[in-house]
Amino acid sequence: MRLGLPYYFEQWPRDRWAPDADLMREAGVSVVRMGEFAWSELEPEEGRYDFSLLESAMDEFAARGMSFILGTPTASYPPWLHARHPDLHQMRPDGTAKEHGQRQDACKNHPAYRRAALGMSRAMAARFGSDPRVLAWQIDNELGNHGTESCWCPRCEEAFRAWLSSRFSGDIGALNAAWGTAFWSHRYGYFSEVDLPRDSSDRTWRMGQNPGLLLDFARFSSDVQVAFLAEQEAILRELAPGKIVTHNFMSGYFGIDGPDLARRIDVVSWDNYPFLELEGRSEIPSGLNHAYMRGLKRKNAWVMEQATGAGGLDRAWPEPEPGRMRLWAFQSVARGADLIVFYRWRSARFGQEQLWHGILSHDGRHGRRLDEFLRFASEIGRLGPALELSAPESKVALLLDTDSVWSLGFQPIAREGTDPRWMAASWCRFLDSRGISYDCVFDASGLEAYEVVAAPCLSICPEETARSLSSFVERGGLLVLGPLCGTRDAENAMLEEPAPGPLARIAGCRVEEIDAFSYAAGAKVGVITAAGGIVPAFGLAELLDPDEGTETTARFSGRYYTGRSAVCLSRRGAGECLYLGAAFGAEGLEALVAPLLERRDLAGFPLPEGVESARRVGPGGAIRFLLNHGELARTVTLERAGRDLLTGRELEGSVELEPLDVVALEEEPPSGAAARPPESGRR
Repeated sequence: MRLGLPYYFEQWPRDRWAPDADLMREAGVSVVRMGEFAWSELEPEEGRYDFSLLESAMDEFAARGMSFILGTPTASYPPWLHARHPDLHQMRPDGTAKEHGQRQDACKNHPAYRRAALGMSRAMAARFGSDPRVLAWQIDNELGNHGTESCWCPRCEEAFRAWLSSRFSGDIGALNAAWGTAFWSHRYGYFSEVDLPRDSSDRTWRMGQNPGLLLDFARFSSDVQVAFLAEQEAILRELAPGKIVTHNFMSGYFGIDGPDLARRIDVVSWDNYPFLELEGRSEIPSGLNHAYMRGLKRKNAWVMEQATGAGGLDRAWPEPEPGRMRLWAFQSVARGADLIVFYRWRSARFGQEQLWHGILSHDGRHGRRLDEFLRFASEIGRLGPALELSAPESKVALLLDTDSVWSLGFQPIAREGTDPRWMAASWCRFLDSRGISYDCVFDASGLEAYEVVAAPCLSICPEETARSLSSFVERGGLLVLGPLCGTRDAENAMLEEPAPGPLARIAGCRVEEIDAFSYAAGAKVGVITAAGGIVPAFGLAELLDPDEGTETTARFSGRYYTGRSAVCLSRRGAGECLYLGAAFGAEGLEALVAPLLERRDLAGFPLPEGVESARRVGPGGAIRFLLNHGELARTVTLERAGRDLLTGRELEGSVELEPLDVVALEEEPPSGAAARPPESGRR
């Protein structure tokens, strides 16, 4: 377990370095991130590399026992490159050019930018690749940020046409068949006739465009970003052998194919800013981001940027109250982080992130955020040995498919409820409310470790995936399918067979009719559960036709389909499949899914409002983290007795959690059970 901070040596005078390094050492910081935005400092003129200032800064911090994560600084390019190649900017879908001043705004298909970026990375790796003080390399920074995952310039249009020709083996007829271009007379004669999906008379560039074109453009755009990272990865493997290679993902971001990018790196890291999710509300940040990042490599992740204070560019989010920075950081630990780098050390006095507050304020004085950081660092120091080689352990998996996320993003069908992130987050909030651990997985292989798999938004389901899910059920697993599953093929075309398509046999039902409605606008549709209660459905209703032997466990209430089957349970082999014919929030999932989990002894335990529970298991046993995100004290009934590693108290029965407080309970193992490490490949 390591603690780190970024240090922007190029932004602060040299006489500030030593006092900062001293204070960071006293706080227990062992890792410093440097370099990821220093391109103009490291290459002040084209081809003239100068690493002297970076070397001096590294010497200052290394003298105090710190190691480094060096970032290849390719996310923000120097003005001289812009002056020489003013056409290297990305273009927006309306044909206007992005201008120098943001970041990530260079077209990654521009040869001059690509050469310069690779030249910078190679020079940096040649100088520091064998430096023993370097722990890891971070490639670029937040690929795709500021809506830069796609570019609409003429160069990208030509590259997209070549990509399509390769994808369809040079056969334009195959593209026409896959996209159904006979519709609206869009049949192409040559790949050169395919345009990028640009602005139209509709409200956005996506509306009115062929769904097959949109999905393939998303795939192409992701491939460009991943190829850019892969070129730098190859340089680092050559010149910095044995060093960890990472990239910092953004939370809640699906613009790039995460599993594809993660295959190129050793450790997934990500930037965790809960206030972006909560928008000032004092609630539990969803565990989805943590599970998503762990799932990309099926192992613990690093948090490369952990929120310290308020953030903002032109406007600031509300300042986290005293204690919440510590609480959010403990959530990262509880959910499987092995390195936490707090962002940032000192608030920037200038530039576009003046409102993005660090541990020290602009004036550099010791304040309450530093006190809170020092407390957390001291506590982590005490927890360190118990956390070694530990990881979250889960019996429940959420299956997320990038193509399906993109497809539903282009055509959500309903006005609410069918956004893939909302559906996945609803599952996370339901599971979190009971303290049930879960993982994210991105394909249907390797499901043997799980007892329950939920696929809330699997609209594109290849036959291979359907077979794997069927085998999972027949072996004894519980599969829960959400609405719109199995409705499209790999090219985003609707299937000819009734939904859920290749999943129909295992689901034990077919979708007879779909109704899109707006619950928020007054169309109050719900479902009547087996217990007689009514829970709301959001945005979409699928009228189900169950097979013989399939049980209807909930029926619709509202509109013209009152009384029709809404939720079906089929039994296949040793397992079960629950099909949800509507989008449900956490309340609906509690009523419809929790009884099935209880039958499998996986129901967890109800937690008081605002309290989160997460567990890490390692060779030395298990640590149960209890976190009170609320503003009132809460009492939690403990499953097992144990010792709070933060205070040394022996706890059993129940514990009272003060607002924003944390308990790290070293649980006593069940009678006769021996502690064991997580299984290979588990989170």
